Amino acid sequence: MQFSRRSMLAGFAGLLAAGSFRAKPTLAADGKLSFLVVGDWGEPDNHAAALKVAGAMAKVAEQARISFVISTGDNFYERGVKDVSDALWQNAFENIYSAPSLQCPWYVVLGNHDHGGSIQAEIDYSAKSTRWNMPSAYYSIGKALTLAASADFFFLDTEPLKEASWWERMTNLERDPAKQLEWLETSLAESKASWKILVGHHPIFSGGEHGDTAILIERVKPLMEKYGAQIYLSGHDHDLEAIRSGPVSYLVSGAGSRTRPITSHVDDTFSASRLGFLLVEIEETRATATFFDEDAAILHTEEIPAFGKA
Repeated sequence: MQFSRRSMLAGFAGLLAAGSFRAKPTLAADGKLSFLVVGDWGEPDNHAAALKVAGAMAKVAEQARISFVISTGDNFYERGVKDVSDALWQNAFENIYSAPSLQCPWYVVLGNHDHGGSIQAEIDYSAKSTRWNMPSAYYSIGKALTLAASADFFFLDTEPLKEASWWERMTNLERDPAKQLEWLETSLAESKASWKILVGHHPIFSGGEHGDTAILIERVKPLMEKYGAQIYLSGHDHDLEAIRSGPVSYLVSGAGSRTRPITSHVDDTFSASRLGFLLVEIEETRATATFFDEDAAILHTEEIPAFGKA
């Protein structure tokens, strides 16, 4: 399996650069898809905190029988990685999330700190690792729940979206935000999945230090509502949050290795300045999002109905 996976990645290298990679759906056990969400974790100076969160993740991963982990970005501080042999791969990832229950696929997005290093190295590490998955800066995957229900995940590179200026478009055409937004709208429109879930580093709504991201409210939120997406997962703010705005649940999991103060958001149902992570369990008619702290204690559970399934 390892050989065939690497061969597939190499063979489709040209497609990956365009964000067109799509993993083959696999049927979820018992019709339930379970996965963890952690963000802002790759800090060599905060190993103790990251290790504690990783230990709690391992316990929950084993109990919930997760299928994969989602990283909401800022995978490596302070300036990303230099190449696929950078010591941070071992010091901040492999040696931290080493428990057997976390040896599953990790689907990863880029954070603003990752953009300070080599983006290509984080993409290329997918061919070197048996669990790291970042086929391109933005991409989608599909997961089957039952024979009749599925979930599509859309992984965004929100840094160029956040910095969508004429200068960005002129000097970094490969990071052209308009191209990514066109891909996102086309992909959402074509998706027939029961669940549509977006993942980005920057939150659309947040009560944390960085707060709401105006350009994502303007450009991404309308697409989610137009095409029936139910969940947006993010990090960036170093806290845990659940915010409900209109038909979409906005879940922040950015407390993988440090925390910052947080204030209440007008639309939040939960917020905490605590180290921790998120467990999401998706079934055909509903999803459950459970926030855990660094001791694997439950902080909050959020029920999310599928459209038309309340």
